[in-house]
Amino acid sequence: MPVIHNKRCKVCNSPHRNEIENLLSEGWGTKRISVWLKETYGEEISDKAILNHKNKHWNVAKEIKKRAAQKESEELFEIEVSKGLSRLESLKKEREENHKLAEKLRKIFFDLLENDDWKRLHPETFKAMQALYNTATNQVRYTASEEFKQLDQDTEDPFVKLMEMIANDKRKTSNDSEEAERS
Repeated sequence: MPVIHNKRCKVCNSPHRNEIENLLSEGWGTKRISVWLKETYGEEISDKAILNHKNKHWNVAKEIKKRAAQKESEELFEIEVSKGLSRLESLKKEREENHKLAEKLRKIFFDLLENDDWKRLHPETFKAMQALYNTATNQVRYTASEEFKQLDQDTEDPFVKLMEMIANDKRKTSNDSEEAERS
């Protein structure tokens, strides 16, 4: 607690302020402290002045409530931050998984088209694969957009940022692949 010092408060200006506050903390009454000060040091401070100091400048109960509320607020804040980070990590993981799925499907499509194997597929199978590819790419866009919102980033043109994220993922994936090949 910051020590409050009031120029007009007799207790704040007393050379025995610490002793007065110690007595208050031990549960002494203000009248008893006033009498003790006069008998021990010849210092006259009324019980009302001591009570005023206790309530305004040395209010332990008020400070406890204030700090408890602050601690509760900080704990709640930390919980919310943890939730946000967890949500952000989930979004990133979901985006990465959908991106991998879309890349695999894209490769399958190109292989099918390159080898003319798509002609042997049932049309509904091809449509289902196409729908799955569209869903995966849409989910990549959606989760990227949600990540930007979570980070309070400008989502005015999320597609540009999405392409940057995908490019970064590709670089990371290719680096991982190169390392795996070297092993």
